[in-house]
Amino acid sequence: MRVFEWCVLPPLWLLVLCKAPSLRAAPRQHRVMWVMWAVFALAFTIGSPAVRRHIDHAVGVQSFTNLPVHMLSLAAMGVLGAFIRELSGHRGRRQVRSPWFLLGLAEAGLVVAFAATPLPDGEAYLLAVRSPSMTAYWTIFLGYVLHAVVSGIRLCRRYGRHASPGPSRTSMRLLGLACSCGLLYAVHRLVHLLAGAAGWPGPGTAGVVVTTQVLLACTMLLLVTGVLWPSLAETARRARLRRQVRAIRPLWRLLTEATPEVVLPLAGGLKRDVELVRYRYVIEVRDSALALSGHVSAGQREAVRRAVAGHGAVSPAQREATAEAVVLLLAARAEHAGVRPRFPEHALVQEGADLETEAEWLGRVAAAVSAPAAAEVAGRLCTEAGTEAQAGTEAAAGTEAGAGTGHRPGAGDAVPAVPRPAGR
Repeated sequence: MRVFEWCVLPPLWLLVLCKAPSLRAAPRQHRVMWVMWAVFALAFTIGSPAVRRHIDHAVGVQSFTNLPVHMLSLAAMGVLGAFIRELSGHRGRRQVRSPWFLLGLAEAGLVVAFAATPLPDGEAYLLAVRSPSMTAYWTIFLGYVLHAVVSGIRLCRRYGRHASPGPSRTSMRLLGLACSCGLLYAVHRLVHLLAGAAGWPGPGTAGVVVTTQVLLACTMLLLVTGVLWPSLAETARRARLRRQVRAIRPLWRLLTEATPEVVLPLAGGLKRDVELVRYRYVIEVRDSALALSGHVSAGQREAVRRAVAGHGAVSPAQREATAEAVVLLLAARAEHAGVRPRFPEHALVQEGADLETEAEWLGRVAAAVSAPAAAEVAGRLCTEAGTEAQAGTEAAAGTEAGAGTGHRPGAGDAVPAVPRPAGR
């Protein structure tokens, strides 16, 4: 019992208490899950040795605590079946009423069998003493557990096959494994019960108790994991979305400062929706890049790729993202400098197969924008463009002055395609 006291009860009650304030607005599935955890937590708390002794002493009936613990355990198993039906979306009126009727019969049978048993003496007595009333008590308890876990396995197999790949299917499989461990527990106790009724030698009470505790621990571990899996998967998904939003934000700020007209108004409440914010960032980065694309020609993009490939600090895996970052830096600087677009609009940002792929790529581009290599390449290209533009101006002036001598500019006098965008 120490395992449940220290490893199961504190987090279980913490979960119950934390979820209680939000139950009113929670979906039905979450309310059913909360009831199941509350009933399990209450059963384990009452069954702990310290609480058990106080209840038995207050009632004046030795081992009276076994009855409410087992009744609550059966109720929790019934709620588990309801949760699996909620998770699978299968709620027929007849299917819902029948399990609760059977649960009521099992609870009443436990009370009658316990009342007919002369002063049971704890868990060891329940396992060791052979009496018709105690045999009936364990038959009712284990019979309902067996029915509940077999029904759970059937539901998980039936609806798990049709569930869409993802958290729901994984949750169904984990719940099915939990019910399988519960099936082993029920079969183990039934075999011990039948062996005792037939007078066959068994492994002893201590061995039965240890095996029971191991099977219960495995069942609870898988049950907790299976029930919480959709919530854990959703938490992990939202954490991934927040990471992507943080990664894209530097690129989004760079581009939307140059083209504020692409920023869509968003209400205050919607700003907390991380999925919507990610979608907004991706769309606005794409729109801003398209609006800035007139500052960069295809030839200039090739020049950027060559400059990035020749930079020693950029690895081959980072070249594409860094080249795209440099192009966007140059376009944004040109827009800030008031340079008029000279080229047709074209895509400066790679488009992914889906939103997830595109967000990951933009995160890489944003990291390259913040890296020193992109700023160095952009600065060097601006310097070279400025120098060559000045040389071209001087050459043009010399051409006008020497027109009478017959000098004409050759191909080497042309100004390179990369302009000199002014800094901020």
